[in-house]
Amino acid sequence: MKLRTALTSILLLTASLAQAGPNLVLNGNFENLDVSMWTIASPGGGGQAFDRDVTGSPLADGSNRVFGDLNTTELGFLRQTITTIAGATYQLKFDLQRWTTDPQFPPDNQAQVKFGAATVFNEADIAGDWGTHTLIVTALSASTLLEFGNFNNDPIYWNQLDNISLEFLRGPNDPGDPDLPEPASLALLAGGLAALGYNRRRAARS
Repeated sequence: MKLRTALTSILLLTASLAQAGPNLVLNGNFENLDVSMWTIASPGGGGQAFDRDVTGSPLADGSNRVFGDLNTTELGFLRQTITTIAGATYQLKFDLQRWTTDPQFPPDNQAQVKFGAATVFNEADIAGDWGTHTLIVTALSASTLLEFGNFNNDPIYWNQLDNISLEFLRGPNDPGDPDLPEPASLALLAGGLAALGYNRRRAARS
């Protein structure tokens, strides 16, 4: 009975550690046609659009709505101001595509992410299909501007964003307990206890 109770407690703790908070970004997948929570700026020319993914790349989904930045000479911007907790830590995730198919044109692009005043992601001249990026960021105030900057000088394609999320991880006075096991370690421990319980039951039957 004690073994079963310990196993249940470990499984519950593992589940709680694996869960982050709710997504604080509004309409981060752009499926809602109301995009008024986002602001855009296009100083580099070429325009921007909330529309279907029409690149036709291997990972593209033509029925999926994405944000496309067609700026070709300098960064265009997608922004949203988010209510945060000063000193708190968050997990920022987003999908990014910088697609190109013509080998005559080497990658000439940039993708940048700022969280408040901090630049937390900055890559240039990289081509590729959809990929997910995960960052750990810290808020410095009760309101934080999340800003995505993109340009792509490819003659056909452009940079695209999708599935943007920001989830609370821990508060400003919770640096994380170094003695607290990671979820993977807890899962291994739970598996060991389950095996021990199984062996005990087999021994009791024999």
